[in-house]
Amino acid sequence: MFSKKDDIQKIGRLKKRSDFLCVQRNGRKWVAKGLVLEICENDGLGENLGLRYGLTVSKKVSKLAVLRNRYKRRLKAAACDVLPDYSSQNLDVVLIGRRKDEERDYKDLCQDLRWCLKKMGVQKLDVKS
Repeated sequence: MFSKKDDIQKIGRLKKRSDFLCVQRNGRKWVAKGLVLEICENDGLGENLGLRYGLTVSKKVSKLAVLRNRYKRRLKAAACDVLPDYSSQNLDVVLIGRRKDEERDYKDLCQDLRWCLKKMGVQKLDVKS
């Protein structure tokens, strides 16, 4: 992981099943080699929720919980490295692990996430250092 703790704390988490289902129903989906990305804008009923993300890996990927949790940790690390660049937008992002995730290099997984976000039309922040 290369992101800073402050950057990670700017990103919220999706934890409720209803949030995941809302993204699935109302959002758009893009499939890459290492992951599936679903994006939906969050209105927040007047609140500024900012960027929130959620992770899921189904039993189709592996019957073993140990492997599914490993995939989730890899997805979380990739999300924490890539998503802070997009943190000013009001989006809900769901990352779904795929079977090929175990074979993918971590840099390739991060590149898959960036590529999906670009294809979905999500603009990166202009960071001036």
